[in-house]
This record gives sequence, structure tokens and C-alpha cells, in this order.
Amino acid sequence: MQIDFLLEEESAEEALRHLLPKMIGQRARWKLVNFGSKYKLLDKLSERLAGYCQRISEGEDLRVVVLVDRDDDDCLALKHRLEEAARQALLATKTAPDEKGRFFVVNRVVVEELESWFIGDPLALRRAFGSLPAIDGKKGIFRVPDNGGSWEKLHRFLKKHGVYKSSYPKIKAAQRIAACMDIQNNNSHSFRVFREGVEALLA
Repeated sequence: MQIDFLLEEESAEEALRHLLPKMIGQRARWKLVNFGSKYKLLDKLSERLAGYCQRISEGEDLRVVVLVDRDDDDCLALKHRLEEAARQALLATKTAPDEKGRFFVVNRVVVEELESWFIGDPLALRRAFGSLPAIDGKKGIFRVPDNGGSWEKLHRFLKKHGVYKSSYPKIKAAQRIAACMDIQNNNSHSFRVFREGVEALLA
């Protein structure tokens, strides 16, 4: 089996380069497809999924994960848009499997953005940045990682402790933090739902 991950930007691509080997191991091949922006991904999604449908109908053992940030969008409306693109492409999804219970697409929305996943793993932050003090996962931004304003909150926390004192380098930070993450222990609900979706494809 091959799983293609359709992504909106480079920091997600770099994070998944580190996370997917931990999640998938040798159970499947995988490929990252970075569209360069959320707008481009959503604009081209139906066409791309139609291409996958054709390949699957010709016998390819292929699955697709679509991953986008919620940002300021309504989460349910965004998920509906992803599901509708799959429906138009005649591809069953985890949310709407076919009559045999099969599905080929998993749609996932990061709430609110990738940094929620990093905030959800305080130990990974400490492993990535040795200058950080002990973090109480039940306090402050760490209590509910998916609460919004993720990258700004994370940058303020890191800056307070001497890390990334000027700008927040999203790509570099994603590489560094994701390499230290424990996929089995994360307080971000959207990360856990993403991980469960990948596992469902591999089942």
C-alpha cells in the first residue's frame, strides 16, 4: 500500500517527514505532496482526487490523507468541503465509507494549526530545546493545545525562555520539534485524531 499525504505548506511537510516513520514504519510506503498553500490545495483537490480514483480503479493499492489547518475557518464547514471533494471524485472516506465499509480517503483538519501538535507534547519541546524549564502540561497554553492562536502562543513561550528571540521559524521549528515527538503521548486532540486516521488506513 502507498499513502499520499496532501498538505498545504512546508512546515507540515517537514513535520511529517519525522512523524510518519514513527507512525507507519514498514507497513506502507508514503509520499508527501505539498501544494504550497491552503488555497491551492482546496482549489485543486477535486481534480487530484479524481486522478487517484482512476488509479485505484486500475488496481493501484493507494490511499490518501488530506491535512489542512483550520486557521480561522469553521471546522465543520471545512471538513464538509473536504468530504464533498472526495464524494465528487467517487472516493469513499473514513467519514462516509462505501457499502462494504471500505474507504480510501481520510480528511483531517488541524485545530487550529500545526503548532497545536507541538504544544501537545511538552516533553518534545524540552528535548528539542534544552534551555526550557519543566513544563506543567495542565497549565497555561499546554492545558488545551487546540485552543487557538497556536504559533503565536508557542513563540511567546519559547521567546520567554530564550528560544527564537526574534521571529518564529515555522519550518525549522517543525523539523526540530517533530523529530522529538512521541506519537503515542500527545494532548492535542487534532493530533490524536490524525494519528487514528492513519492507523485506520493501515488496519
